[in-house]
Amino acid sequence: MPIVLRYIIVTLVFCSLVSESTAQRRRKSTIWEGVRVTPRVGVNVFFGDLVDKSRTSYSFGGVAEKELTPYLSARVQLMAGNMKGEQTYADTDELYTYFSNFYTDFMVGASFRPLDLALGYFKQRSFNPYIVGQVGIIYHSTDTHYGPHGFDPNTLRHSVSGVSPSFGAGVGLSYWLNSRMNVNVEFIGALPFTDMIDGHKEWYSGTPGNIVKVNETDPFDAYYTASVGVSFLLNDSKWKNEPKYNRKAYMKTRKMMMSSGSKKNQKSINRRRKKSRKK
Repeated sequence: MPIVLRYIIVTLVFCSLVSESTAQRRRKSTIWEGVRVTPRVGVNVFFGDLVDKSRTSYSFGGVAEKELTPYLSARVQLMAGNMKGEQTYADTDELYTYFSNFYTDFMVGASFRPLDLALGYFKQRSFNPYIVGQVGIIYHSTDTHYGPHGFDPNTLRHSVSGVSPSFGAGVGLSYWLNSRMNVNVEFIGALPFTDMIDGHKEWYSGTPGNIVKVNETDPFDAYYTASVGVSFLLNDSKWKNEPKYNRKAYMKTRKMMMSSGSKKNQKSINRRRKKSRKK
């Protein structure tokens, strides 16, 4: 085989391998399709044993979501913050006891977008409500103190920490700013399977030297979180350009544009059609 022909064959093989390798590198990974990350900040409101007031505090964290279908996404949430509350005497409103804690919860679940199911998948729909359901765990480190009018005024009552399973559900509403970013608000209630988020599960009747009765409280604590976040889409959804999922949304959008469009634009289109027919 002539040496020139050998060089040509080697060069063609080399170029073919380089081209194939480059194509593989440029091929988008399906792992990140439809993945969104959302930093969140907000407030929580605690409802537990004998908490009468000052039950609002802060929460912060983040959520990661991946689209599973055109209307359903898997969801991972990590939130943390502080909870607090005060118990007062009903007749005098004097402070009996109060608590404060640090908490963090890790939840996995799903978000469901009913409009995308009913009207068709369409990422540019400005407002999009959704429903959230999730399960996970919560960690808390809690201190409770007697108030000025408690059994032992201004002293530490309990210091406890623990991990417990938790269930959460709520609603959200997103507003798309552009094709990759939206602002959203969420309101989610959580029910931990523990009665110790506020550091105690009983209260006493009597006086410090003469406790007449130990009273059990309701078995669970609960809290609600209202937060706002900004979502960033890491990679486009694989359903974004598929007519199978976009037909309903396309028809609705087309109808809206036709009804709100000017008559001049429609006349211009009709004139162009007539000219093309004459030709």
